[in-house]
Amino acid sequence: MESPLETVTELQEALNELKSLETQLEGIPDWMQELHDEHSARQEEIEAIASQLDAAAAERRTAEAEISDHQQQLKTYQEQISLVRNQREYGALLHEIDLVKGQIQLCEERALAALEVQEESQQRLDSEREKFRDLDGRYADAQSKWNAEKPGLASQAETVRARVKELKGRLPAGVLALFSRILDRHHGQALAVARKTERAGKAPQTWHCEACNYHVRPQSVVQIADQGKIVFCDSCKRILILDRDSH
Repeated sequence: MESPLETVTELQEALNELKSLETQLEGIPDWMQELHDEHSARQEEIEAIASQLDAAAAERRTAEAEISDHQQQLKTYQEQISLVRNQREYGALLHEIDLVKGQIQLCEERALAALEVQEESQQRLDSEREKFRDLDGRYADAQSKWNAEKPGLASQAETVRARVKELKGRLPAGVLALFSRILDRHHGQALAVARKTERAGKAPQTWHCEACNYHVRPQSVVQIADQGKIVFCDSCKRILILDRDSH
């Protein structure tokens, strides 16, 4: 008759396999990772250039709108020249006209600088997009290949998911509840290996918990090896299993 410890061990292995399959399905396969990283980096570069182009275009439009406003203001001041009544008013009006002309010149310089950035950014964007075309094509092919592989992985995951359900059904309710609590507490790893500690000379054999390095009592090792009993680490409280060398 299979012991609960054997079932718990199989359940942990099945859960680990399921997690691995789900991670693969949600992420990028190893064979595609380098291409994915290169594609993402190049795409970010292109998006940065496009943002620079949009910012330059917006700056140019703003500067040109301000030029139009200042020119309208200048026209108004110039029309007022014939209405001045004395030298003081005439001097003040000329001062305002000079200020507006200075503002127009600054806006024209801003518009010209923005136009230069806009033209340079457009050239860079066109060039990078052209160079990106081949990489984008290879990435699309890789995505098609990955999408063709996904149903097989999804089927494997479904099989393992059914295996997990079946194993849980074989465990006593109390053991399953305890296993689940430990699983949650330790982020999906409820088991820990009780491994032999290296000894010098004829020193007595000792064991330690591989997860937390805490000493495992010899009696616990005997209970696991001979009785298949569920035993917990005295420190981290994970369920202990023996490494193959300890059997």
